[in-house]
Amino acid sequence: MEKITLTYLNIRQSIVILIAKLILIDVILAAVVVGFYFLVVQNMLIVGEINMAANIFLAFFGLSGIFKIVMCVFVVLQWLNEYYEMTPEYVVHKTGIIFKKQEQYRIDHIRRINVEDTFLGELLNFATITVFDIRLNKYMDMYLIHNARRYAKIFQQLRPDIEMKEDHVWLPFKKHEEMGGEES
Repeated sequence: MEKITLTYLNIRQSIVILIAKLILIDVILAAVVVGFYFLVVQNMLIVGEINMAANIFLAFFGLSGIFKIVMCVFVVLQWLNEYYEMTPEYVVHKTGIIFKKQEQYRIDHIRRINVEDTFLGELLNFATITVFDIRLNKYMDMYLIHNARRYAKIFQQLRPDIEMKEDHVWLPFKKHEEMGGEES
């Protein structure tokens, strides 16, 4: 195995997941607007209240547009502000848009790594890396990150005695007991 020199590395959730969340917001709000139109506005048009129906629909459409913008900004800010910093000594999980939080794991305390991906994750090159910190007796999930196998190899190069396992799972959840420990 070739020796690597690592000073600092940022790891984020896959951009594919961010795009999927943004598309999901768009599709759900489009369905809500269309549903509102057919449930409320069409009934008002049948009764003959055309001006009131138009005003209500335009107000609802405008409010749903503002809601969509707020949700998209929130999802993007959440994606930008949740990441992992890897150095030769530590992995630090940073989260929070306003109230910042960080969890620190020493690389020399990590004993096991599990890389789990799904069929879709394999196609789009994202997976979840679960590491177990023996001192804290705690699991850390690096959830749906891009190019997970590459980062797992970096872990292994930084700590050659680390136990590594790769799983191809079909379910979106996993059991930590399968890695040989208790769920915390």
